[in-house]
Amino acid sequence: TISGFLIFRSYERATGLKAYFRNRFLRIYPGLWVCLLFTIILLISFGQLNLSSANSTPFWAWLATQITFLQFYTPDIFRHFGTGTPNGSLWTIPVEIGFYIFIPFLFSAAGKKTSSRNLHLAAWAVCSIAFNVWYQQYKFSDSLSNLAKLPGVTIAPYLFYFLFGALAANNWERIKKWYEGKAIVWLTVYAAYSVIFCVILKKYEIGYWVNGWHLVAMLLLSQSVISLANTYTSAGPKITGSKDYSLGIYLYHMPVINALLALGIAGTSLSLLYTALSVGLIAFLSWKYVEQPILASLRNR
Repeated sequence: TISGFLIFRSYERATGLKAYFRNRFLRIYPGLWVCLLFTIILLISFGQLNLSSANSTPFWAWLATQITFLQFYTPDIFRHFGTGTPNGSLWTIPVEIGFYIFIPFLFSAAGKKTSSRNLHLAAWAVCSIAFNVWYQQYKFSDSLSNLAKLPGVTIAPYLFYFLFGALAANNWERIKKWYEGKAIVWLTVYAAYSVIFCVILKKYEIGYWVNGWHLVAMLLLSQSVISLANTYTSAGPKITGSKDYSLGIYLYHMPVINALLALGIAGTSLSLLYTALSVGLIAFLSWKYVEQPILASLRNR
């Protein structure tokens, strides 16, 4: 949702298609490649990667997917490390790239009018929701082939989450009064709905796959996130300055968790603390020495 909000605005401000894709590439890939190096070092350190496996076809296939946009692939040689995937969260990279590609097509088709963009955004959201509901009958089938699993790592079943944010961005000047400074209200409504319909009545389960009850919950959560982002923005610089650790936290949290699992530090009272401290430190270093210099070079161009 936040991605939809920010990327929609980013494309509006972009000086051209080339600049838009250059900025998106440089925001993700330098940090992603450094994280890949970090992950490889972990695999070597824990005996999951040696000269024999490094010379194998599965390893090189995995390496090729990790430096491009097919990060959901994991060979069997790494299935014994941590959760079974060196950096499982990266399956969302191809989805995010799909969002990046979708936005220029949307602007091209919808034109400049807010009403036209709203119509296109809503239509695509309905299509995505319909696909999400339809695909669920196959998603959890044990007999599903690898080819049939591919739609689950495309934008099709998740696009509506992204479009919740894009719709808010497209209408922000008219609706921002309902969001700015009202995060507690939105979170209270979302929490109350979740307790009643998920915990007590068990009308839906938490996850990416929706039914009618879950869809309302996801809509409320999306609005809560947008409101949060626009309620405490003035406090943000007091806490982090002009720093953005979000990408580093996203990239490194699963390799760190896998390392802790390999060390046997799981389910303890300190495991969450170790994770938070480790990921926080690495995210700080990633921002300071990788991401910030790249972004500074963009601003100076």
